[in-house]
Amino acid sequence: MFSDVVALYRAMGSPLIEGGVASYEGAPTPAIIAALQSCKDLQPAFGKIQHQDEHDGLLEIELRLPSNEFGRFYTSVSELARSGSLGKGLFPKNIYVVDLAWADFDDNEPEPIKELRRICRLIELLAMLAIGVDKESSPDSYNLFFALPPDGAKPPRTFLLPTQVDDQLLGHELRHMSLLEQILNRKNETKAHLSERKLMIRMAIANVIEKFESEKNLFLVVVREWNEILSIYRANLQTYVYGFSFEKVRRELAQAEIDYGTKLSGVLGDIAGKMLALPISLAGLLALKNSSSPFEAFVLVLGLAVVSVILLAILHNQTLQTKRLLHSFNVVFDDFKDKIVTYPPKLQGLLRITIDQVEKQGQTLENTFRLLKALSWLPVTGAVLVALVKYWDAFQKALVTVLSIVAASNVDPIFLAP
Repeated sequence: MFSDVVALYRAMGSPLIEGGVASYEGAPTPAIIAALQSCKDLQPAFGKIQHQDEHDGLLEIELRLPSNEFGRFYTSVSELARSGSLGKGLFPKNIYVVDLAWADFDDNEPEPIKELRRICRLIELLAMLAIGVDKESSPDSYNLFFALPPDGAKPPRTFLLPTQVDDQLLGHELRHMSLLEQILNRKNETKAHLSERKLMIRMAIANVIEKFESEKNLFLVVVREWNEILSIYRANLQTYVYGFSFEKVRRELAQAEIDYGTKLSGVLGDIAGKMLALPISLAGLLALKNSSSPFEAFVLVLGLAVVSVILLAILHNQTLQTKRLLHSFNVVFDDFKDKIVTYPPKLQGLLRITIDQVEKQGQTLENTFRLLKALSWLPVTGAVLVALVKYWDAFQKALVTVLSIVAASNVDPIFLAP
């Protein structure tokens, strides 16, 4: 129905609008008659024909134009630019701009309208890019938050960017907005260094805001200095790319593999000398076999038991050390694992090999420690068995004596009274 109202207004010759009413007095042309017929059942939300009269071959019409969410007439682009919805990135629907003779259902868009649409899209993209968005404080704009990290003696700073739109924004070229589109497109989340790119363009915007923060309309600053923002972003990106290369990552992976491999090997090397006590302690079994008294055998068994306990404690400590090293390895390589699909196939293969080899070495160490722990029980186990075989009679006698003492201590004293 809004198009019918616009058609009638145009048929009336686009007269001056006074107080929201367009008036016409003249010949009843076929275009006006057809438009009036289309507006016969016009709903009040889309406007109202307040007066219609025909006499002496003249037609008088007073048309109240809509001024709500169902339709609105703007006298100029400047008035449209001050529309509240633009400040939140929403281009209004069912509108007619008188000085452009343009309605939003027309096929061709004048350049000012294209500029306003680009500004709306910029606001949408900036709202997605900002580190924070306040959508409630103002009915006509967003409050976007951008920040700069600490730089030497300068502390971190946060800037508030209100998205105020007015006609001063017109006439400024917004080039390469597709850059923001690509950075913020979810389909590109797996691309290399996307988070770094977002951070760089946020910082570029914050740098420009800091430079002109004394100005009243900071959103105008962003639009006006958009080319400068792009230049800062490209310079930062170029610096970052020169400082980061896949060759550098390859060297880091190789060095990390060597470092963790050496550390894991060192875990076993640290206890190699200590584990020599295991075969040496087994020689104590010969001394135990040749012992001449139960007391001498007891001392030897106790000594071999202490050896087993010490070896088990050392192995337990080295097992914990191995787990800490593997955990540290996983912490370092988790970032590489998350971005593995962004690396070239050759680098992906190297990364997978590095992770696989370190994990295999860690698993081998754990299996080795399990075997050594089992062997560490040999001294005390062998000592007990040899002592029992050699001094079985003495062991039985001692056991009977102990049981007798225990049994005697449990006898009721009344039975021992005279």
